[in-house]
Amino acid sequence: MNKSIGLIFAVFVALSVSYAFSARKGPPMPATEITLNNALLLDTQRAGQRLVAVGERGYIFISDDEGGAWRRVPSGVETTLNAVAFADLLGIAVGHDAAIVRSDDGGQTWKAVFSAPEQLRPLLDVAFVSPQHVLAIGAYGAVFESTDGGLNWNERQIVDGDRHFNALARLADGTLMIAGEAGTLLRSNDGGANWEILPPAYAGSYFGIQPLAQGGVLVYGMRGTVLRSDDRGDSWQTLTSEGAGSLFGSTMTTDGSIVLVGQNGTVLGSRDGGTSFKRLPVQGSRLWTAAVPAPVAGEAMIFGEGAVARVDAASGEKQ
Repeated sequence: MNKSIGLIFAVFVALSVSYAFSARKGPPMPATEITLNNALLLDTQRAGQRLVAVGERGYIFISDDEGGAWRRVPSGVETTLNAVAFADLLGIAVGHDAAIVRSDDGGQTWKAVFSAPEQLRPLLDVAFVSPQHVLAIGAYGAVFESTDGGLNWNERQIVDGDRHFNALARLADGTLMIAGEAGTLLRSNDGGANWEILPPAYAGSYFGIQPLAQGGVLVYGMRGTVLRSDDRGDSWQTLTSEGAGSLFGSTMTTDGSIVLVGQNGTVLGSRDGGTSFKRLPVQGSRLWTAAVPAPVAGEAMIFGEGAVARVDAASGEKQ
């Protein structure tokens, strides 16, 4: 892929994006050497009580004891997987070459169901609208849709142009939102059938969306930028975090606290429902890419480049 095309390639200076936008050719490591400690994980989600992490070279790791032990499971592909989503035990992961893999047993086994390497468009996020209706988005305006639980996929064009779509989320009231390069924000009020372009609130690129408990939403991305809306994107408030790197992942903990993670070891925590954030002290990685709620109120597990950590949204890393 020509990495000089599009703003996103100038923005994604962190290591995570070099994986997301590159085929990463080269000899694979022997199976006995592939562990969580030498892999870049790009997304992690829960499938019931199980944790499922995806990343470079098609790696998928699962844990059934809250991250105490991990085992690698075959994904059916060898290309980088950028995102994963679950509806109960049904899981979909997407990545480079427009690869889509599917699991119907909570991430234990996977099967490749779609790819389009000739398009040179990585898929960057995926979300369930319902257990049968799934959307996957990615570079150059890529949108793929399944209405049979991820077995079959059709390509759609939802707006004119070819800006990169980086993040997709379903808000508490069912509203769908897409965030992307150059301030791109899209909203659907009818389950993805139709999309409207929201007025720009920021000129830089967004890399993630975090729905909030009371129907609000955060979008975040370049240079630690975080924007909050309490009216489904009609208006936005800019939140600042001095010294934060670009942000790539987030989660809401069981008590409604928010944790954001990103470049240069950035971990931000909010105890007021995403109204304000502070930098949290966390060691272990220079790049954090994903987060999931931990069982303990106010805590999250975060994932990145060869590392997993548990953090408290108020105080930082837990031992």
